[in-house]
Amino acid sequence: MRPVSDSPRLPPLFFRAWKAKSACAAGVVAYYIVGYFTLNRFPFQTYHDVLKVPFLDDLPLIPWTTVVYNSVFILAALGIGLLPDERAVKRYFVSVMIAYSLNYVFFALYPTQIIRDPLPESGSMWLWALQLTRDADGPYTCFPSLHLTNCTLVVIGHWHTRYGRWFLFWTLAIAVSTLTTDQHLFLDLPAGAVVAGLGAFLASKLNGANRD
Repeated sequence: MRPVSDSPRLPPLFFRAWKAKSACAAGVVAYYIVGYFTLNRFPFQTYHDVLKVPFLDDLPLIPWTTVVYNSVFILAALGIGLLPDERAVKRYFVSVMIAYSLNYVFFALYPTQIIRDPLPESGSMWLWALQLTRDADGPYTCFPSLHLTNCTLVVIGHWHTRYGRWFLFWTLAIAVSTLTTDQHLFLDLPAGAVVAGLGAFLASKLNGANRD
């Protein structure tokens, strides 16, 4: 006979703290849409160019990688859904709010733009998807990369779990796709990762202060 355990069985990971996760996801999406797209379309008088890195910023345009590029939204959703408990959800939410705010301040104080190569008229069935991405996301607010900020926050939040390495590989694929879709230049990427690290660090400090 199997021993009877007195500890209650935990629900599947996605259903743990589901109210907190739902609120976190709604808050993140709302802050992203309002903050990012407002600044992306704001008519700043002056825009700055990001320094190009030879070879890395000369990668060919690969239209199908727009699928990888836009998979950031799936990664972000999984990043929230796979958090273990309400405390982790709150810590993650604070880190996102801080990191997003840092990005938005930088976008406003140092607006940047990139020059994208025109899309070919034919040659790939994925050109329509890349065009949709460009229509939604103008070539502004590029530095630091909010894409890499999002990805890095997920990696940090899950680094000590079995999902951390998988999220890292996924993040690296998304990083490459930002270059092969002409959505970013290389220097945007480490800048976005640094902002994420700073957001996570400040969130951990704030969480520690709240415990005291």
